[in-house]
Order: sequence, then C-alpha cells, then structure tokens
Amino acid sequence: MKDIAILISPVANGAYFNETIDIAQKEFKQCIGEYDLTLNEIGGMQFLQTQLPEQKLEALARLSFVQGIFSYDSGTLTPLSLNTDFNLHSDFVFGSKYKGKTNEILTQLLINVGLSFCKEKDVSKIKLLDPMCGRGTTLMWAMRYGIKSKGIEQDPNAVLDFRTFAKKWTKLHRQKHELKEGFIGKANKQNKGKFIDFTAEGVNTRIINGNATTACDLLKREKQHLIISDIPYGVQHFTTEKTRNPIAVLEECAPQWADLLHKDGICVIAFNKYIPKRKELIAVFEAAGLSVLEFEAPHRMSESIFRDVVVLRKN
Repeated sequence: MKDIAILISPVANGAYFNETIDIAQKEFKQCIGEYDLTLNEIGGMQFLQTQLPEQKLEALARLSFVQGIFSYDSGTLTPLSLNTDFNLHSDFVFGSKYKGKTNEILTQLLINVGLSFCKEKDVSKIKLLDPMCGRGTTLMWAMRYGIKSKGIEQDPNAVLDFRTFAKKWTKLHRQKHELKEGFIGKANKQNKGKFIDFTAEGVNTRIINGNATTACDLLKREKQHLIISDIPYGVQHFTTEKTRNPIAVLEECAPQWADLLHKDGICVIAFNKYIPKRKELIAVFEAAGLSVLEFEAPHRMSESIFRDVVVLRKN
C-alpha cells in the first residue's frame, strides 16, 4: 500500500461546482474501490489522501477530477509519473469550443462509470454509442480511450462541424488519419443519414446525422457494449410535442437503445434532474428491459439545471 495525495483539478469545479468533492469521492469509489479518503487543503489546493496498492494508480490517473497524483510522506509531496495510455493530444477533447457543449470532465466521468460496470474489460473490443452526441465530445473521449464509437445527432450542422474540426486539428498536430464520408441509405440534399468516419491511431469513430429514435436502422442493429449520453436539458431544447420535458422522446428512444445493447450492456445517461424526474427516466428504460444500477451523481450545473447521472444494465 502506498500513501498518496490526489490533487483535485480546478477544472472539475467548472463541471461539478459545490459538489466537486462529493462527485470525486463517488467516482473514486465506483472506479477504484472502497478505500478511506481524507480531504486536505495544502497551499490553497485541495487533495484527497488515501492508501492504495501500486496497481491501482494508473486507473486512478484516468478519473475525471484528477489533476495529479503524489506520494505523501511526513508532509512531503512527491509527484508520481503515471502513464494513462490515452490516444491523441488532450486538446482533441478540450480544444473544441462551442455553445452548449457537454462539459469534457462530465463526459469522462460518464465513460469511466460505464467502463466500471462493463463486463468487457478489453477496451479494444468495446463499442460505444452516443445517440444524442451533439458535436461529439463523447466520441472524442472514446477515441482517446481507444474505444470504437458511433454517434447520432439530429442537427445536420453537427456532422459538418465535426469534419471541419477534425481537419483543422489533424493539420495542426500533423496527425496521420483517415477521414471519409457517405450516407446511410441514399444521398440527399437534406443530409439525412450523412456520416463522417474519422480514424486516427487505429481507432475509429462515426458521427451520423439522424434521429435517436431510429438508432437501430442507422446502426444496422450493430450491438453496443456502452451507450453514453448527456441528453438535452430541456432549457433551450423543445421536443416534437413542443414541451421541454424529454420523456416523450425518450419513450420512443428507449426500446431502440435497449435493442442495440449487448446482453449485460450498460447505459449511462446524464440529465437535468428537474426535467425529467429521476424516477420517470428510470421507469421509461425499465419498460424497455433495462435495470437501474446503484450510482447517482447529483450536482448543480447552473441556476436552472441540477444535473444527475443514472446507470442501467440490459437484462
């Protein structure tokens, strides 16, 4: 066992605000295990102190809130050099900026939690879907983890924006890559079914213009190990029934998403706790054959959004 101090990233406060410590402890418990944690402030910086076996340290370095890991001996902090084995430069995820973007720290939390529940432990074999992917933050993280991924987004500009970002980013970093595009079905001027395939360092992602309620057709029923999504919060988005409550849309989506999951596949959803209520959200997915697992991460995102996370497994 090694005495260590975990430096909490100040960037995490931008995702979790006043609940940063609570979320950090929950992510640690879920992904690393049951170890005693003590909060300590040193030089104006916040640390979680614990004792861990050496083999846990690299997994610890991948947690969303971790800025650095130090050995701790008689008040002396010594930084540890740990290899997280992430693909691509960190600004592949953090460099893309646009209004309404899913927080990168939150997205990493969702993937970490999903992986902790996933029975397939070889990331090179895992397939991940984000059926409401926006501009692809989840897909970008998946590529860094070495996970094959697909995303669906109904905004036709999302596919074009992803292509533009990928071209600029690969040019900036002189990154070897493949970038292909095509259509699911027939080509059309509305770009419905248009997709971009992006491959770098042996890992592929695909972002598709389409509706999450037709996910099975868009993916040709290809089974997924993980479904990870930060669904619209209902503040700036309206559903087809002109309401901010996404339950009606999710009732259409849930059977599709459940059908795409492998047996024992995991679904991790971030949502606005105010709309919909947690019990309502769970009921929709239970009706589609998924069971809720023990994990919650409630935290305030803004004055109008109190975000939470629900995790479900396909029965």
